[in-house]
Amino acid sequence: MKRFLLYIIPAILLFCSCSTDDIQTFGEEHEIYFAKYFKDEAYPGTAKADSTLVTFFFADDDDECVYGDLIVYLSGRQLERDLHFSLRVVEDMTTAQPEEYTLADSYTFRALPLAEGATVFQDTIHIQLNRSSRLASLQDGYRLTLEIVPNDEVGVGPYERSRAVLRIMQDPVQPEWWTREVSSTLMGDYSPKKYKTFLQNVEGAERLDGVLISQHPDQALKLVRQFKQWLLENPTYEEDGVTLMTVNV
Repeated sequence: MKRFLLYIIPAILLFCSCSTDDIQTFGEEHEIYFAKYFKDEAYPGTAKADSTLVTFFFADDDDECVYGDLIVYLSGRQLERDLHFSLRVVEDMTTAQPEEYTLADSYTFRALPLAEGATVFQDTIHIQLNRSSRLASLQDGYRLTLEIVPNDEVGVGPYERSRAVLRIMQDPVQPEWWTREVSSTLMGDYSPKKYKTFLQNVEGAERLDGVLISQHPDQALKLVRQFKQWLLENPTYEEDGVTLMTVNV
């Protein structure tokens, strides 16, 4: 019995020592990366490259800039204090001119608690895009690609998510949630002017998206009916100046 204990006690001590070291290492190191993939994932190959669309269409005429929102994730133990990191431009993947954007000296990943139901720590940073006279003449807009710069506080996560691509457009792109079904049962045919008019004149209109439509259709219907009432009181024409703007509720 004594011989058995002599064997098992060193084994327990070794296991505890390794486990403690692993936890400490994991807790001290953090890696930051973007929510979207800037290139297709090599393995397992299920995630596809995606970009963040930014438009000046909804900005007021005197707005000199708009902001592109980028979601960032953080691996490691929950932060006890805010973490700071910087970004740099990937020149060979960028068509934006230097005066068309302004990068901050550093960006902050806030020490927020893990949201209920979430499986990863996340925050959002805001990239300043400056108004440019040439944008109106660029049908496909221009592109700004940024990459995370590692520092003493934080490393960089998977390569496919170490960069973010922003596409800056003059006109908005039709939201993914504005499907054929949404056109036929709620909002009618999509047009940039209709979307802008809806957002500018219906309180809470920015809440209308795919989640609201599928999970809270009554709230989505209420927003569209408010838009319908506004259009009845304020007849508005589409961009052709002939077609009266309507919705299908």
